[in-house]
Amino acid sequence: MLPLFLILLVTALGSILISWRVSHEIPRLLGVGSSIVCLIFGFAMAPWPVQVLMLLLILSLERFYPFSRTASEAILISKVSNTKRER
Repeated sequence: MLPLFLILLVTALGSILISWRVSHEIPRLLGVGSSIVCLIFGFAMAPWPVQVLMLLLILSLERFYPFSRTASEAILISKVSNTKRER
C-alpha cells in the first residue's frame, strides 16, 4: 500500500497539471487551491528524509530562477530622463 503522503503529492501534481489546461477561471482556482492543500498536508505527513530531499530539490532549482539578483547589484526603480517635457 502506498503511503498517504505520496498519494497527496501525486494528487497535488495532477491538480496543477489539470488546472493549467482548463480555460475557465473558477476550475483553475479550485485546482490550484486543492493542490496547495494537498502539498501542505503531503509535506507535513512525509518522513524527514523525504522532506530533506524536497528541500534540496527546491534549493537546487533556485539557480534557475531568472529574477534573482545579488546584493551588490543596483535595482533601477524608475528611469529619469534629463530632457525637458514638451507642453
